[in-house]
Amino acid sequence: RILDLSGRVMIAELRADMPEIRAIDLQDLRTVRFWIDQPLGRIMVSLPRDRVSASNPHQLLVIMVVMGGLMTVVSYLFLRNQLRPIRRMAHAASEYGKGRIVPFNPTGATEVRIAGAAFLDMRNRIERQTQSRTMMLSGISHDLRTPLTRLRLGLSLLDDAEAAPMVRDVEDMQGLIDGFLDFARIEAGGEVVLTDPKDILDGIAADARRISQSLTVVCPQEGAGEQIKLRPMAIRRALDNLVGNALRYGSSARLSMVWGEKSLRFVVEDDGPGIPTDQRDEATKPFTRLDPARNQDRGTGVGLGLAIVSEIARLHGGSLRLGESPDMGGLMAELILPR
Repeated sequence: RILDLSGRVMIAELRADMPEIRAIDLQDLRTVRFWIDQPLGRIMVSLPRDRVSASNPHQLLVIMVVMGGLMTVVSYLFLRNQLRPIRRMAHAASEYGKGRIVPFNPTGATEVRIAGAAFLDMRNRIERQTQSRTMMLSGISHDLRTPLTRLRLGLSLLDDAEAAPMVRDVEDMQGLIDGFLDFARIEAGGEVVLTDPKDILDGIAADARRISQSLTVVCPQEGAGEQIKLRPMAIRRALDNLVGNALRYGSSARLSMVWGEKSLRFVVEDDGPGIPTDQRDEATKPFTRLDPARNQDRGTGVGLGLAIVSEIARLHGGSLRLGESPDMGGLMAELILPR
C-alpha cells in the first residue's frame, strides 16, 4: 500500500538477505506472505506481520508530534509568565527614567523577584538622595539669607558710592544661591499630567507681548489639541531659560514646536553669536560659562541655564540638542521630548 512505509523497508531487507525470494505480498496488513524457490519446488511462507515489523509504526510519529506540540504550548505559557514580570520591571524603569513613578510589585521566578526588589531599592535610594540634596541646599540657602540680609542693612548705612561695589557682590552671592536652588529643585517641577503643549507656547507668547520682547512664537496646525504627559511647570521653566538666553545674547528670537512620529520638539532660535560646535557639549554642563562664544558681560547667570534645561529634558526621558539656526544664523536649541 502507498502509506505502508515500514512495508517498503521490510521488502528491501528481505530481498537483500534472501535473494531466493520470488515475490512478497503485503496486501493484508496483519499477514506477510512470500514465495521462495527451493530444490523441491516453490514454497509459500505466511507469518504474522508483527513478527517482522511493528504493527503500528506511525504511532511513534504521532506521539512525537503530539508531545512536541504539547511541550511547545507548555514552554510558551511558562516563558510568557516568566517574561511578564520582566516586561513590567522594564516598563517601570523606563517610566522612572522619564520622571514618572509607577506601581511595581516583584513577581515571577526567584531571580526575577530578586532583580525587581533590587530595582525598587535603587529607586528608593535615588529618591532619598534627591530629597536629601534638595533639603540640604534649601537649608544652606536659608542659613545664608540671614547674613546676606545683615550685610544689606549694613551697606544701606554707608555712602552709595562706597557701598555700590559691595552691594553688587551681595547681589552676585544672592544670584549664586538662587541658581544653586534652581538646579537642585529641578525635580520639583510639578506632577506629570496630560498637557496641550500649545497652551505653554501661548503663555510664553502672552508674556513676551506684555514686556515687549522681540520673540516670535510659531504653533503648527499639525497635532492641534493633542496632549502628552509632561510636567508643564518644568517645561515652561526650561523654555523660559532658552528664550531668556536667546534674547540676552541676540536681538530677536523664535520659538516653534514640531510634532514628530515619536517625539515632540521645542525649537528656540536666535540671531546671536551662537556656540562653536566643539563647545556645545561643555555648554550643557553645570556652572559652565563660555567665552568668547557667549559674551559674559551681557550674562547675569552662574552657568546653570542650559544645565537646568538639559536636566529637565532628561527628567522627561528626552534630551537637549544644540546646533546652528539655518534661518537666523545664531544658536538653535532643541528640547526633544518623547511622545
